[in-house]
Amino acid sequence: MPQSSQTGRPKPAGKSAPPTSRRSARQQRLANREANRALTRAGTSGSSGGGFGGIMLWTAIAIVIGAVVIGGAFVLTNKSGGNAAGSPIPPSAQVLTPTGIPSNGRTLGNPDAKITVDVWEDFRCTFCFDFTTVTEPQLVTKYIQPGQVKLVYHDLIVIDSGASQPAGITESRDAANAGYCANDQGKFWPFHDWLFTNQSPREAPGAFTLDRLVLIGKDAGLDMATFEPCVRNGTHLPDVAAEQTSAPTDATGTPSVYVNGTFLAGFSYAIVSAAIDAVLNPASPSPSVSAAPTATVAPTATVAPTATVAPTASPT
Repeated sequence: MPQSSQTGRPKPAGKSAPPTSRRSARQQRLANREANRALTRAGTSGSSGGGFGGIMLWTAIAIVIGAVVIGGAFVLTNKSGGNAAGSPIPPSAQVLTPTGIPSNGRTLGNPDAKITVDVWEDFRCTFCFDFTTVTEPQLVTKYIQPGQVKLVYHDLIVIDSGASQPAGITESRDAANAGYCANDQGKFWPFHDWLFTNQSPREAPGAFTLDRLVLIGKDAGLDMATFEPCVRNGTHLPDVAAEQTSAPTDATGTPSVYVNGTFLAGFSYAIVSAAIDAVLNPASPSPSVSAAPTATVAPTATVAPTATVAPTASPT
């Protein structure tokens, strides 16, 4: 189970359960998120017309209220994948990467930017969803769009082998492979947005099966003639595996964030922006204290000339 929302989702280290207080807070947070996604689904469905959309919207609002009250019980009793059935949900403005920003593969932003933010994520990780929907949009607005920062995405597979996962689950790995397949078409960032929108809010399996990934890619507008075989054949699984071996040793969970190679102890906007600002505006070094000038030595007093001795009188 994850640590706090400031430190992210740790790599699995065993099957022990987290403390009750942490588990309860997490259950409430995930229940609220699922309710918010229900609102998104209702809004999307409602656009097709009529009173049915209104009914769906009010139903979703009721879900939000219920989630706040009984969030923990809701999560514990619901075991299915968050978005494993029905049509994939299109990304909302909160998740959508703005168009018009230069990108090259999995790098977003000005390639000559002074600052590089490397982020290691798992498409199934709910804390990565928090980074993508809360921290990343603010970074885009303040630093990436103006060209000061570029953001580089990396895969770090942690959820598949988590304590809550059944044996043999490979959906994090398969989603990462699908991201590479979308990247083959120059569409990594749009597909990135679709994946985070459709992840399970409880990190439950089922949201990123191969069939589901293919369906998401279709709705995202990818060329299915190349995307589907790439996903089903695991074309880029060697690339995913290679990235796991190249991950920094201190990337012990997701998301792990680095600013110009320096690991940050958290992923909130406050932490990341502070690190960026420290690079953009380094403190001016204190001017070195000049040595006091050496006192001028007073000139040596001139010795008064010796008095001339009067000549001795000659004898008579």
